[in-house]
Amino acid sequence: MGLIKAATTAVGGTLAEQWKDALHCQRMDNTVMLRKGTRMNQGKGANVKGDPEIITNGSTIIVEENTCMLTIDNGKITNIVTEPGQYTLDNSSAPSLFVGQITDTLKEALNRFMFGGTPNMEQRVVYINLMPLPGIPFGTGQPVPYPDPRYNTTINLRFYGTFEIQIEDAEMAVRFYQQVANKGSGAGDMLVTDTFKSEQYKNEFMQSMMKALNLLSAQGVSYNQFSSHLLDLTNHVQNCTKDTWMTRGFKVINIGMGPVTICDESKELLKDRLKADTMLGGDVQRAMMAGSVARGIEAAAGNEGGAMMGFMGMNMAMNTGGGIMGQMGQAPENTMQAQQMQQGQQGVGAFPQSSGFPQAGAFPGGGVQPTQVTQPAQVMQASADSWSCVCGVSNSGRFCADCGTAKPAPVASSDWKCLCGADNAGKFCANCGTAKPEAPAEWSCVCGKSNTGRFCADCGKAKV
Repeated sequence: MGLIKAATTAVGGTLAEQWKDALHCQRMDNTVMLRKGTRMNQGKGANVKGDPEIITNGSTIIVEENTCMLTIDNGKITNIVTEPGQYTLDNSSAPSLFVGQITDTLKEALNRFMFGGTPNMEQRVVYINLMPLPGIPFGTGQPVPYPDPRYNTTINLRFYGTFEIQIEDAEMAVRFYQQVANKGSGAGDMLVTDTFKSEQYKNEFMQSMMKALNLLSAQGVSYNQFSSHLLDLTNHVQNCTKDTWMTRGFKVINIGMGPVTICDESKELLKDRLKADTMLGGDVQRAMMAGSVARGIEAAAGNEGGAMMGFMGMNMAMNTGGGIMGQMGQAPENTMQAQQMQQGQQGVGAFPQSSGFPQAGAFPGGGVQPTQVTQPAQVMQASADSWSCVCGVSNSGRFCADCGTAKPAPVASSDWKCLCGADNAGKFCANCGTAKPEAPAEWSCVCGKSNTGRFCADCGKAKV
């Protein structure tokens, strides 16, 4: 059973007089994947047998642009046409191919399905849409993990969008009819939405999508850069569906993705990561510490216990921090240089040239003579300024690092002793506050000794 192209065989109206039926495909938009051919009432070309499942020999079949027409005899494909035009059904000829570029695979497919002789049971004509079929929705019901290379962590994402498929040629149309199409005689239009609402297709697409996203992650694409890598994403999905969807006769040709959102836990994680990355910079650290000190000064000025108490608290925090401000104020290279100099002064490791150590060969015999290392002046000064608080903690600043007590003022040499036993140099006792007693008037004893007490310090006679 074959087809004869009417445009090359018709002479005048002779062939038209012989047509029994005229079959065509009603207009298909990009929501229809497959549509069954329908008869056109042409008066004298009506089917005299009246059987809708039998196509009369000599009938005409119309093929339009972007469609693949298949004739089906008892469930077997007998003709394949993708070239637009009018064709005449000839049951006495071999099956026909009008598909432009004919591949060996397509020829073998037709040879497997051709059916010789005039049919006696069922004949149908079906049209498969070769246009792109867009607007197939997808989305994540639950957050899916994405290993984001920028933040070096896994982020839980939600996203949605649509994708587009296409049955590109006659070979794919044959596979689509064999494996996907509704083949029942009473089957109507096969819609895109009805086909891809199946959980099987949804799951297969999302699995391919996750594989494609992992490939994007390996390329260094962050989650907020998906929109600029949709072509790469589409190519990855095509490769991931090569063994499933392409063997069924269709493939993904485009993906459109809507906004990508992240779950609350991932938002907090990214916030912490960004904050940590920001604080790693030395300049940022110093700026943040300077701002903290400025806020501390403002708080000290408004302290309810007085500005002095506020500054005492600031001094405690700075002493407890171990000189963080001083360390952060130094550039990294200066800090490293200071560490190297300190190692050289303590005799640890190699001796740098600037450390003052004699080099090998500087003394007879090539040896290095022992050298006494002097402590830096600032270290000796710090030791001299250290003091012990009444709470027992040793300090070097003006306030105690533990309790905040101010460093006691230096006491001059004692010139009088209070009744409480404390030695003092001022007008009042530093311990109990007793006023310094008035110095007694001097008197001379008969022995010639000057005294201030009630008895002579030389002969013991009482003051007269």
